[in-house]
Amino acid sequence: MKTLTRRLFDAALVVVALCGAAAATAQPYPNKPIVIKVAYPPGFGVDTVLRASAPMTQRALGQTLVIDNMPGASGSIAAMNVLNAAPDGYTLLAITGPDLLMAPLTIASAKYRFDGFKLIGPFGIADMVLVTHPDRPFNNLSALLEQMQKPGAKELSIAHWGQGTAPHLAAAEFQARAGIKLLEVPYKGATPIATAVGGGEVDLAFLPLAGPLLGMIQTGRLKAIGIASAKRHSLLPDLATLSENARFKKFEFGLWGGLFAPARTPDAVVARLGKVFQEWNDSPEYLALATAQGLRKLDSMTPQQAAAFLRAENEKFNNIAKTLNLVAQ
Repeated sequence: MKTLTRRLFDAALVVVALCGAAAATAQPYPNKPIVIKVAYPPGFGVDTVLRASAPMTQRALGQTLVIDNMPGASGSIAAMNVLNAAPDGYTLLAITGPDLLMAPLTIASAKYRFDGFKLIGPFGIADMVLVTHPDRPFNNLSALLEQMQKPGAKELSIAHWGQGTAPHLAAAEFQARAGIKLLEVPYKGATPIATAVGGGEVDLAFLPLAGPLLGMIQTGRLKAIGIASAKRHSLLPDLATLSENARFKKFEFGLWGGLFAPARTPDAVVARLGKVFQEWNDSPEYLALATAQGLRKLDSMTPQQAAAFLRAENEKFNNIAKTLNLVAQ
């Protein structure tokens, strides 16, 4: 049997261990690097804006941001990975809102609900642009429609990054309005799609006006056919909106990205992240980036406003899924 002294010594060790654990738990957030799972390949859209925000965000948080690109399955691979991590603010998700909300409606393996996440803040919104290879014989929407409707015309292809994604929804609506059928080709994200269109591998794609897309259009690597927005864009004033064609009235598709945390993440942690995110969103650095890339800025949101915004977006995309009879596959 243990002596009294030995038992007292063992008890003291337990107390020290518990105190140490409590002190570690009580350390202010964050006290270690934060991993952000990006639902797309490097170099486009959400990834570009997130990497641009990293220097300011890291200074404000006092910790390193580890950006881990995890593309595929309309962003649901990254989303499921984040949901399976501890909800402690050290594993976050960067994804477009439409992809996050549509994946559970169109992909059987995307086993989550929209309210499984909290929106920390939006990165801004990018209008979708219909692009093609510079050598294709059509330079505007009317010429494209004429080309597609010629008797015996070769079937054209259109790329997207999965069923239910914003480019897929835009492509589906485009085909319905035009009364034509295109060969749909899936890719893993905007970057490989832009490369494929620029290389002539695929004929058409709806891509968000974000990241390097504006430069690719301005330098002639891609040819823009039209923009899916309510009015012409200030950085591409000569590019007509698709809505200017009578058959495409109110043809508007945009892509907003955001930073998300699992819903069970403590409110204090989400508030801390949200404050830093708002500082970035309102900074001159972000405004310069948004202007250069063609993003439209969204106002900073309180946690309550972010939750209401996410609920409204979820309702909108649920209605789109019903209209297109989309089912999980």
